Amino acid sequence: MLILPLGTQRETQKRVPFLTLLVCVTCIVVHVLVTKEATKLAYAFAPHTMNVGHMITAAFLHASWSHLIGNLFFFFCFASTIEREITAKGYIALFLLFAVITHLSFALLTKVYLPTLGLSGVVWGFMGLFLARFPFEKVDCFIWFLWKMRMVGVPALLFVLGYLFMDVAALRRNAPGVNHLAHLSGFMAGMMLIGFGSMLERTTAPRRVRRQASPSRNTTIAAPPVPDHDWR
Repeated sequence: MLILPLGTQRETQKRVPFLTLLVCVTCIVVHVLVTKEATKLAYAFAPHTMNVGHMITAAFLHASWSHLIGNLFFFFCFASTIEREITAKGYIALFLLFAVITHLSFALLTKVYLPTLGLSGVVWGFMGLFLARFPFEKVDCFIWFLWKMRMVGVPALLFVLGYLFMDVAALRRNAPGVNHLAHLSGFMAGMMLIGFGSMLERTTAPRRVRRQASPSRNTTIAAPPVPDHDWR
């Protein structure tokens, strides 16, 4: 069964999500150009180093095409909606915060000190923020099960919590190959940073406000009409 989120049904502002697209293109270009495993490991985040720079660079590196494409579908779905709601500076700040928080949490909580890479921690940060702000908005999903394919609108509350449940279950059984600690810490960071996102909301008020016309000296103000009948 394949489920891919394509976007959300919240369209308050029809702005092009330039920064989200830029991140997606950067990840693809980096994946095409950086093919050597040694180079990827050189810029991945090793939990014993606490290298803040590698917390950022690791987010743009991916182990495989399936790893990259899966992350980008989820990232574009939720991050593009958040970008339309807040300022560019706020979006960049959130992106960097999610990258640092998730890698720092992994370094402090992991029992396996292996390098980690991928955008999924940041993805879960935006998913948590989206859920906290718009829990009842619907997510447009492409679902492919056996020979049936269809588009379905799934409430964010059900979609995000469903994937969260699967992550918790995978973490409990120590499923290898996935940084579940980054997922869960990113989700919690997104939920807790809802106030920070609200402070950076993009204003929707028009830049110019028309001045109300005031009556000139030559303007004659008509007296109120006198009723023809007594309605008492």
